[in-house]
Amino acid sequence: MRALRLAIVLGLAAMGTLAAKEFRVGYVDYDLVIAKYEAAIEATKEMDTVRLGFEAKAESLQGDYEQAKSEYESQQLTLSEEGKRAKNAEVDQRKRRYDSYVAEVYGKGGKIDQRYKELIAPIVAKIDSAVAKLSTDEGFSLILDASKSGIVYSQSGLDLTQLVLEDLNREFAPVGPSTSEKKVYALMPVFNSNDRAQQDNVGRDIREAVYQLLGNQPKIDRVANLKVDQQLQSYGLQNQQVVLDKALDAGRVLNADYVIYGNTSKQDRRIQFELSIADVRLGNMVKSQKGEAARPEDLKEQVGSAIRVLLAAVEKP
Repeated sequence: MRALRLAIVLGLAAMGTLAAKEFRVGYVDYDLVIAKYEAAIEATKEMDTVRLGFEAKAESLQGDYEQAKSEYESQQLTLSEEGKRAKNAEVDQRKRRYDSYVAEVYGKGGKIDQRYKELIAPIVAKIDSAVAKLSTDEGFSLILDASKSGIVYSQSGLDLTQLVLEDLNREFAPVGPSTSEKKVYALMPVFNSNDRAQQDNVGRDIREAVYQLLGNQPKIDRVANLKVDQQLQSYGLQNQQVVLDKALDAGRVLNADYVIYGNTSKQDRRIQFELSIADVRLGNMVKSQKGEAARPEDLKEQVGSAIRVLLAAVEKP
């Protein structure tokens, strides 16, 4: 019945030129997007690694408990009453340790849920944002999730899955050596220099804002952030501040003309950051620019102001 109602909605939306202009309906297969979106693939791999680590620890604790229980059962006929009490206490202790770990990791709001929110929730938010942008740009009034809606029929041109994927994966498109018309920029992770910034992923937000701003510049090509991260990982620089020499090293390998790197901190709602731009070909830092946002809502605007200053510095003759 639900599928029939959806088919009727799609059919009505397609009837008549005027109706089609006023009310356009499309759909996106979220399952397919998640399966083919590069960021989602990487997040899923990391989530699987995290899950395997938790499972290994849980199995180890369960093994300790079962071993102690087996020893108690095989030895209880020969143990003294005091020995039985001691061995039974050991069994109970290992059982509590195992149960506590399982609840801490797999319970509601546990470590698995927390890690999922950190890794997967931002991916889903990006997909939602891409779908919303597409609906606005293309004039769709309603976009359905085909993985949940059970769509059985639609006219051609209503499946927007591939368009969403192309938009999302544009960030991961390979970038070759610089041409005479465009300059290539590699954007390093922005380091969170205190616990509050780390907790709120402020560095990630700044990096994403810069990446988007650079993408709006007609004479700039960007190295995919994933490729930058992979290069830094080969240097052993995961979750560490990227300084000038390492930024330049990565930029050379990635055939970039310029690299941007920086750090940020957060106190209460106030965010402070510093971004620097370096010329890879000349091997020197061109300019640094500090910025501050009194509220997180103002961050993107302040980052934009800082980036405009940096870009102006490298455009000077």
